[in-house]
Amino acid sequence: MTRLFIGLIAAAVAGAAIAANMAVFRDAPITRLSQPELAEFKSFVEETLDKAPDGKTVNWKAPKTRFTSEITLNRSLTDAGRRCREITVNSDSHDRQMRGVYMFCKVANGTWEFRSPKGRPSTGK
Repeated sequence: MTRLFIGLIAAAVAGAAIAANMAVFRDAPITRLSQPELAEFKSFVEETLDKAPDGKTVNWKAPKTRFTSEITLNRSLTDAGRRCREITVNSDSHDRQMRGVYMFCKVANGTWEFRSPKGRPSTGK
């Protein structure tokens, strides 16, 4: 589960255009996080997706690692009955920086998954 989340967040911070090239993830700012920090960041992102209103920007700073991430909730969408959020992620580990706009959708088990950029969900809350 943690590796899946790393891949999803790495895809989010790395960008859809390079998501197919898994080698690029080794250079993503998120790779600087320790396992405990990654778990904390994962919880922060999920809580943000669950609770933050559209238009809100939140920031997270790793407790020990030089890593910050700014997440802006752009809009809420619906895709096949699933709640989705389009977000802008801007992460910086001081020696690496990535920014992009990405989509996450909530699945049946209650977790958020990175949505492939193929097709666009319909607008709605």
